[in-house]
Amino acid sequence: MITERVDDIPLLLGEFEKSDLSSLLTEQFPDHGNWQGVEGGLVTVLFLTYVLSCADHRTSHVEKWASERINTLQLCSGSPTLSSKDLTDDRIGILLDKYSDTEQWHKFEAAHNKRLIQVYDLDLAKNPIRLDAMITQSHREIEGDFQRGYSKQHRADLPQIKTMLAAVDPYAIPLVSLTVAGNEADDGLYLPVIEQLDKTLSLKHQLFVADSKLSSIENRSEIVKRNHYYLTPLSKKQCSIEQIDKYLLDLSAQPNILKVLQTEDKDKKITVKAKAFETTEILRYISGNEPSDNVLTWEERRIVVYSPNYAQSQANAFEKRLTKAKEALNLLFQSKQGRKRPKTYKETQAAVNRILKQNKAKGIIDVEIIETTWEKEVRAYLDRPAETRTFVDLSIKYLINEEERQKQLNRMGWRVFACNAPKEKLSTLHAVKCYRNEYRIEHKFDELLNRVTALMPVYLNKPNRIKALIRLLLLALKYVSLIEMQVRKKLENTKQTLKELYPGNPGRKTDKPTTKMLLKAFEYITLVIMPVGEQTIIKLTDLKPIQLQILDLLNISPLIYLKLNQMIFSKVDLGET
Repeated sequence: MITERVDDIPLLLGEFEKSDLSSLLTEQFPDHGNWQGVEGGLVTVLFLTYVLSCADHRTSHVEKWASERINTLQLCSGSPTLSSKDLTDDRIGILLDKYSDTEQWHKFEAAHNKRLIQVYDLDLAKNPIRLDAMITQSHREIEGDFQRGYSKQHRADLPQIKTMLAAVDPYAIPLVSLTVAGNEADDGLYLPVIEQLDKTLSLKHQLFVADSKLSSIENRSEIVKRNHYYLTPLSKKQCSIEQIDKYLLDLSAQPNILKVLQTEDKDKKITVKAKAFETTEILRYISGNEPSDNVLTWEERRIVVYSPNYAQSQANAFEKRLTKAKEALNLLFQSKQGRKRPKTYKETQAAVNRILKQNKAKGIIDVEIIETTWEKEVRAYLDRPAETRTFVDLSIKYLINEEERQKQLNRMGWRVFACNAPKEKLSTLHAVKCYRNEYRIEHKFDELLNRVTALMPVYLNKPNRIKALIRLLLLALKYVSLIEMQVRKKLENTKQTLKELYPGNPGRKTDKPTTKMLLKAFEYITLVIMPVGEQTIIKLTDLKPIQLQILDLLNISPLIYLKLNQMIFSKVDLGET
């Protein structure tokens, strides 16, 4: 008797089949003339099925996984000649080498995105595209694209590789990615990704949302030149503290321009999430070095936003820094083993400046260095004559500049956003809400690194294969987002909810299930193949109502599972299995 775990394999293969992913991969990355077995596109699709089904990207485990469910894979993939040897880590490694070709991969992404838009009716014009960079760190030698750079994981000692991703709201569906060396700055990665999107999707008046690294005048001007819109917080370089103070001064003169974003909980309690007001600036950018070169002029909306939570976190950090600065100043002249006391006025001044700089307290704590001079008579000894020696004692006195402290506290929680989208497309409060949904693309990175495809830790060794693996995992996450989108949209349209998705609480309902929850609902579907005399009995676990409901929400026929009961075996086939 043979038993095979079927689980979510037919569902995933059915979802991949909707966009004919296997054929598209084979078309864009043709197999070598000496390639034997099933085509490379199908091998890749089965590898992605393994990744999503098992939350594991290790290529060395795929062959064993396939051998334990080969009959299921043969029938569901429509490839009766498929064997586990078609999914060895060597063959997957060869495919990863092919997918590391950046130019060819961009061509595949372009063709694939066009197909997805047609199949799933994606409306990019109505939804913003978010841009953000993700780093992948690994314990390895520095080589190729693996370089040391700024680490969001606070591991500056590890080399990393960086990926810039463009994902469309509201389900963070990955569209285009660009993987580069880990020491490259984010600023220069936005425009290549936008250019790639423009080439492949013919976007028009698209809204791009990103963090402050997008806010350079070069990036903003290029987006305007391409007839697109941007929404980004301005860095201190693009909008100085003095400029923010000016905006707040304008607000004090016209308090009625302030708009409030608030929410109401189930207990009818109203919470203020943000306050915002707008002003405009006329910007000019010269694209060349000479004044006679092309000059681009446009009107930019400046959305000045106050967040109570952000203000509180800033104030807490501010007070903590002041406390640390005062403690350090108090200890400056206290004797302790291993602590060097300043002996001169110059050394004291340098130590004070260092403390104030480290705690960003310059201008808030006013420090006075006090020199006390005193004399002491020293009597004669042997050939040394009697003399009067002068000694200098150093001390400090500090005072908090309350006016400057209050000024900084009043400024906390305020942030300036730049946007060139017309108000009829993106109002003030809609812009605030739009940026506050930045967590969506961050969640996609979390799915990639930890939750769904579990990229960390990285097991591959060759940098080019790691780059290709990231591309494939992002491709898999594209379908994760699409599954979630289809189910949630249909639940909303039909006013349905799903039960039996929460472990330990089967009666709990939801209309916003995640793909991980949906796939987990298909666990323990088993196929049993048992020879009895001259016959072979085949039995598939009966599908539960919740499983049939999910398949209906995805527009996938239950026959994709039920046809497993109709397999035909010869004695030879069963023996080989």
